Amino acid sequence: MNREDKQNPDCRPKWLGFDFFEEKLSQTEVEQDIADQASFGSSKSFPLAMASIGESLQIIKLKGSEGMVRRLIGMGLAPGCQVQVISNTGGSVIVAIGDNRIGLGTSMAQKIMCTNKQNE
Repeated sequence: MNREDKQNPDCRPKWLGFDFFEEKLSQTEVEQDIADQASFGSSKSFPLAMASIGESLQIIKLKGSEGMVRRLIGMGLAPGCQVQVISNTGGSVIVAIGDNRIGLGTSMAQKIMCTNKQNE
């Protein structure tokens, strides 16, 4: 890195076609943002691990450490996201988000709180 690059951080190389944005949101901030943005009525929430095959759900809350929440959001499982359950075998779950399929172990699926998809 030459002297000019150190003075102008925008000249640094990018990471293989994507940019990393460092915005630190704590778990409680993420939960609060979703609670403020959407009203889920009287519908009860339940862990994704308890969902039935074929159910369309809306993620309302992510539990766990900050690292776990970041990992789930990085996989596309963010609060407000709508998913469909493809498979559920004893807690391990495969969900569809659009054309993508994501497999989750029991411990991760237990940390994703969902409600039945809102009819629009």
